[in-house]
Amino acid sequence: MTNVLISGVYPQREGETEREVTVTPSACPLHAPVSSDPPLKYMPTHEDESMREALKLLHPICDDFRTADYATSFNWPKITESFIEHLKYPTALPARSDYEWYAVVFRSQRRADCRDADLFEADRQAYEEAFSATNGALLVYWYTGLDENHNCLATCVWSARDIARSVNSLPRHREAAKLSAHVYVSYHIDRYRISWVPSQQALSVVPW
Repeated sequence: MTNVLISGVYPQREGETEREVTVTPSACPLHAPVSSDPPLKYMPTHEDESMREALKLLHPICDDFRTADYATSFNWPKITESFIEHLKYPTALPARSDYEWYAVVFRSQRRADCRDADLFEADRQAYEEAFSATNGALLVYWYTGLDENHNCLATCVWSARDIARSVNSLPRHREAAKLSAHVYVSYHIDRYRISWVPSQQALSVVPW
C-alpha cells in the first residue's frame, strides 16, 4: 500500500527544526460511537487505488478552507483529472460495484495553550493503527496547521463508510480521543459522499 498522508504543517516540539512528513494514513472521526466488533477489512479495487493516487494531490484552493464549504475549498477538478488518468492504467485488481467514497471533515478551534505536537503524534499513531487494522482502507488523511484564530481542519477519505466506523474501538484511537477532549474550544464533524459520475466524467462531493 502507498503511504498517502499529506501534512501541510507539522507541529514542532521544542528544539525540532521545521519539516514536512509523510505517515501511513488511517483513522476515523473523533468521538464516534465505539463498537466492540473488530475492524472491517479493505479489499483493494481498481477504482479505490486510482482514487488513492489522485487524492495525493489534495490541496486547498482558498485561504478560509478551514471554515468554508468542503466541496468548494479543495481542488476537486484536479483530483478528477488524476482519477481519470489512473483509471486508464491496466491492473489485475477487481472493479468496484459502486463509485462512492466516505469523507470525514473534522473542524476545530484549539485552545491557545494546546500542545499541538503531542496531539498530532497521538493522531498519527491512531491513523497508523487503523490503517493496519483495516488493510489500508483509508485513501488519504490530510492535516493542516492553525490559522490566526487557532482554527484547524483535518480530513480523511475512506473506501467505505462501514469500514471507517468499524475502527472506533481501537486502543490508540480511543487514547487520541481522550487527549483531544481537553484541547478544543469547539469542534464540528462533517461527513461527505464523494461519488464518481461516469456520464459526467466528474466527481460529486455532497454531504452524507
